[in-house]
Amino acid sequence: MQVDCVKDDTRPGDRFLLCSDGLTKVVSDAEIALVIELLAPSEAVNHLVRMALDRGAPDNVSVVVVAVAAP
Repeated sequence: MQVDCVKDDTRPGDRFLLCSDGLTKVVSDAEIALVIELLAPSEAVNHLVRMALDRGAPDNVSVVVVAVAAP
C-alpha cells in the first residue's frame, strides 16, 4: 500500500475525501468535487457510493468525507 501524507493548515469549510479506486474508476474528479461541495458529508458519501455502484464499480467502493468545522 502506498500512502500520501500532506501536512497543511485547514480552515472551516474545508472538505477532505478519502476513497478507494472503486470510486475514482467510474466517477470523475469533477463529479466528485461537485457532490462534496453541494451535499453534507454523510449525504455526499451515500451519493458517491450509489453513483459508483450504479455505474458498475469494478472494485470495492469505500468513501469517507470529512468537513472542517469552526472552532
